[in-house]
Amino acid sequence: MKNIILVGFLLLFISNSIAQDRAIKMRYVGYKFNESKNISFVNEELIFLKGNDTIIVNIKRPFDIDNPILFNIGIYYNCHLKEDSIYTIILKKICVNEIPEICNSYYKVNAIFDKNDCFKFIEVEKHTPYEYICGDSKGYGKFVDIKGILHEIVGLKPDNDCFYP
Repeated sequence: MKNIILVGFLLLFISNSIAQDRAIKMRYVGYKFNESKNISFVNEELIFLKGNDTIIVNIKRPFDIDNPILFNIGIYYNCHLKEDSIYTIILKKICVNEIPEICNSYYKVNAIFDKNDCFKFIEVEKHTPYEYICGDSKGYGKFVDIKGILHEIVGLKPDNDCFYP
């Protein structure tokens, strides 16, 4: 009986530890675009400084090679960051199955996830037709990766320091 209670408590503790959000306070210094491993997506690197460390947050944006106009809806709910502003981004590690099915997700197509750690992935080359179906509310700008770990942005402070073009 004690073992069952101990195992139950341990599983509850582990699941709570995994589900915890992580807040990172850092200064936004800019962005750059580069190609991804799918012609229908472009990788936007958001560049932040935390002390002397550079943190790159990657957002995979749908991109129509036949009509090269980029729909940049910002991050998190249409927030366009201001250079040299300090932000606290609240991240939650997620598994690919937590991205809504409606989203044409780069991570569902171009990533192989670690069987032992569903947050970690490696990118693979696979090209798909262009689709923009996730929409602002579901958020292409909510799903990001940092060093091969998938995250969802669940909060952004100060959210009043965004600009909306």
